[in-house]
Amino acid sequence: MVCADLSWLYSLSLLSLGVTLTVIGVAYALGQLLSNPQFNVWAKTEIYQVFISFFVVLLVLFMSDSFCHFKYSDLTGVAGGGATYSYPEISGNDNVMNASGKYLANVANFIKTSMRADRSIYGIAEEASRYSRTPCMPAATFCLYGTSGYSVRTFSGISSWIQIMGFSLYTDTVSYITVLVQMALLAFISGGGIMIYLPMAIVMRSLPMMRQLGGGLIAICIALFLIYPGLLVIESMFWNPYSIMGEGWNTLTTIAGAIDYSFEYVTAGDYAANMATSLELASLMAALDLAAAIAIALSTSLVTIVLAIVTAVGDYVDAAELSSWIQVSMQATSISFLSATFLFSLNIIAIGASAKELGRLLGQEVDLSRLMQVV
Repeated sequence: MVCADLSWLYSLSLLSLGVTLTVIGVAYALGQLLSNPQFNVWAKTEIYQVFISFFVVLLVLFMSDSFCHFKYSDLTGVAGGGATYSYPEISGNDNVMNASGKYLANVANFIKTSMRADRSIYGIAEEASRYSRTPCMPAATFCLYGTSGYSVRTFSGISSWIQIMGFSLYTDTVSYITVLVQMALLAFISGGGIMIYLPMAIVMRSLPMMRQLGGGLIAICIALFLIYPGLLVIESMFWNPYSIMGEGWNTLTTIAGAIDYSFEYVTAGDYAANMATSLELASLMAALDLAAAIAIALSTSLVTIVLAIVTAVGDYVDAAELSSWIQVSMQATSISFLSATFLFSLNIIAIGASAKELGRLLGQEVDLSRLMQVV
């Protein structure tokens, strides 16, 4: 996030000042020519207002230029040290704009990892909820003569976990989109797009019917270009989602990479023991039949090979581990919501309140109630 060169705005502001003074001068000349005192009073009043607007704009441009050269280490030194980030890294030489942009990128990476973890758990839980088995009736035959009986949904209660992870995934998605919007807004601000309204504000504050709009534009420019990035930098020093997550961050990254994991229905050891018992019983029953004995021996070898393949390929998660993963994922979702949605709402409220007070200082109160309702 690089600050744009705002030097051209100084020239444009001087041009706006010159155009406005020319219009006021023409109005004053018409007042003298037509002996209309209203023109003369308006011209004298607006000369005062236009110079106030011009010097306010120059002050804002100067502060903005200084803001872009203010280093992150200067703030962290005053605050007693800032947080450590790696996605990407925030260095002490980054200016306020760069640091605020990198902070949002770190928050976006955290939420994206949480979204991937939600997707992994959702898939594993959905697979587990569909598992059913049919115990053999009677059980003494060890299923050697076919299966008949009743179906059992052993993990049917896991369907509630699917609902939980669906809500977590929805929350993370909204939070992720909110961070992307903030990143786009910050790019627009740092690129100087918002500052183009300052020269227009010089002209507008000189017109009685548009003075409130002109003062509002100046107040909004100050609030967005100076206050909003400053709030993000302050949050980066005291609200680090990675530090808040603690050791759970390593677990979260593991879960995020577990999208191809499966649920462990029956352990390989239990399955092997059941098959071994069944094969031993079959061997006793086929002791007098040579062909049956050969078939049993081949079946034993085949089962051994299949078990080796099943236990060697793929990763599995049991119910206890899946439950602990859900707790970590819900913690990450809570942090994501606070980082992206809740803090952003507080920032918007702070920006609106500051813009309103700044507009009052400029002589006209700015009504941002409709904008706040939209946000």
